[in-house]
Amino acid sequence: MRQCAAVLVCLVTLAFAACTTQHGRERHGADTLIFAVQKEPISLNPLLLEGIDAYTYSEILYANLTKYDADGRSVPDLASVVPTLANGGVATDGKRVTYHLRHGVRWQDGSPFTAQDVVFTYRAVMNPANNLPERYGYDLVSSVDAPDAYTVVVRLKRAFSPIISFFFGGDSNYPVLPAHLLAALPNINTAAFNAAPIGEGPYRFVNWDRGDRLTFDANASYFGGKPHIEHLVLPFIQQDTTAINELQTGEIDAAMQLDPSRIAQLRAIPNHRVVVTPVPWYYALGFNLEDPLLSDHAIREAIALAIDRRSLTRKITQGVYDADTAMRGLFTWAFDSHADTIAYDPKRAAALLASDGWIPGSDGIRAKNGQRLHFELAFPTGLSITNHFATAIAAELHAIGVDVALRQYPRNQFIGNEGPVMQGHYQLSLYDYQAQIDPDISWLLECDQRSPNGFNLSRYCNQTVDALLKHAAASFDRATRIADYAAIQRQIVNDLPYYFICQVSEVDVIPTNLQGYARPMLSPFNSVAQWR
Repeated sequence: MRQCAAVLVCLVTLAFAACTTQHGRERHGADTLIFAVQKEPISLNPLLLEGIDAYTYSEILYANLTKYDADGRSVPDLASVVPTLANGGVATDGKRVTYHLRHGVRWQDGSPFTAQDVVFTYRAVMNPANNLPERYGYDLVSSVDAPDAYTVVVRLKRAFSPIISFFFGGDSNYPVLPAHLLAALPNINTAAFNAAPIGEGPYRFVNWDRGDRLTFDANASYFGGKPHIEHLVLPFIQQDTTAINELQTGEIDAAMQLDPSRIAQLRAIPNHRVVVTPVPWYYALGFNLEDPLLSDHAIREAIALAIDRRSLTRKITQGVYDADTAMRGLFTWAFDSHADTIAYDPKRAAALLASDGWIPGSDGIRAKNGQRLHFELAFPTGLSITNHFATAIAAELHAIGVDVALRQYPRNQFIGNEGPVMQGHYQLSLYDYQAQIDPDISWLLECDQRSPNGFNLSRYCNQTVDALLKHAAASFDRATRIADYAAIQRQIVNDLPYYFICQVSEVDVIPTNLQGYARPMLSPFNSVAQWR
C-alpha cells in the first residue's frame, strides 16, 4: 500500500532523503526516485504499445538509433552519427540511409549489440503476425541490410525525409530489440520477454508488481554511462488527487502529466517544482466524414463556429493549454499561426444551419425533413479535462439547436483497433492526440491511412493535401517543407475533417533539487540517464 495510516513530517536535507513512517519503516532512500505514472502498461515490449507508454518504457529500458535532445534536434543514440545529406549518410536521391553504429554496446545480459539487432527489429515491426498498433514510416522501407556488425543500410521506396526521426529515431514508438532473445519466436505477442525484458538502455528491469508498480535499477553497463539514481520506481496512480497527496507526504517524489486545472495546488507542494512544457499533443474534435449528416460541410462549420475554444480552454485548463496554438501540437516547427481563421461566432453558426434547412423545434433542437439534428460525441475515460471539454462542447452546441449525447469508452477500447473510432462507429469524437516532433502528418490525413489501416480517423481524403504531404516528405529542405505544411493547414481548416481545440502542455511535478531534468519531448523520461 502506498498510503500510510499516519505520516510524520520529513526533514529534507538531501535529494530524495530517506523518510520514515510512524512505525519506523523507511519509505525510500536517497538512492531511489519514485516517479508516478498514470496507468499500468499492457506490456514492457514497446512494439506492442503506443503513445506515452511506448516512449516512456523505450526511454527507460532501451535505446534507438537516434533520439531528440531537449531542443528537438536529432542526436546519435545507438548510431555513432546522425545520417545527413552533408555527411553522406543520406544518398543524394534520398532513397538510401546508412547508419554507422557505436562499438562496445551490450545488452543487459552481456550479449553484444550489433547491426543484426536492427535488422531483426525492423522485420519484427513488419511481421504481420505481430500485433503492432501501427507501422507508419517503416512501411516505406524496401529493405534493411547489415553489411557488417556495425553498419545498417536502409533503402526506401521513395525519398522520405522524416525517415531519420521515424526509423528507430526520436519520433519512433519503437526502440531496437535483442535478436538473440526474440528472433526464433514466430511472433512477439506473448513472449515472456514482454513481462521481464532485457534492454540496452539506461535502466534494467527488476520487478513488476502487477496493479501497483514497476521497479528498475541503473544499468552499470549502459553505453551512455551508469545513471546516477540507482533505483527508479514507477507506481501506477491514475487519480491526480492521490498523486498530489502522495507528493505532499513524500510517498512519491515526482509525477507526470498532471491535471492543469490543479496548477495552483501543484505549485504549492513544498520542495517541488512544476515543469510546464508545450508538447506535440492536441485536443481535437473529429468528424466522421462517412456519417450522412457530418458529410455536410455546413454542419461541420456550424459546429466549429459554435465552440468558444479559447474561453473553454482558459477556464478548463486554468490557462495552461493554448487554444491559439492548437495546430502547433500537430505541425510543431511548421506551424502557421495565420492558418486557423475559425473564430467563435454562434450567430453565424445558427444562420448556417437555418440556410441549410435545419429549423428549431419547440424544444429548441433543430430538425429537417422530420430528422432531429442529433449527434453522439464519443470520448475516452480517464482524464477529467476530457470530460469537462465534452460537457462544455455539448452545452455550446445545444445553444445553437444541436443535440449532443455523450458516450464514454474505456481509453484502451476507444483507441483500440477494434474500437469505435478506428472502426468508424462514431459520429463526433473528442481525443487528446499525440503527434511527433517531425511535422509529417500523413498518418492522420493521407487517403491511404484511413483507419483501421492507419490513423486517418475522420476518413478524410483530399488529393491536393495528399500531393502536398508527399512533396513535403520527399524534401530535405526545411523551407520547402514549411511552405507545404502551411498550405496543408489552410486546406484542412477549410475542409474541417477535424476542429482543433487546443495544444496540450505537459505538467510534471519533480523535486526542486532534481538535476539534469531536461525539457520533456515525447515523455519526461527522455533525459532519465542524466538525472541526479
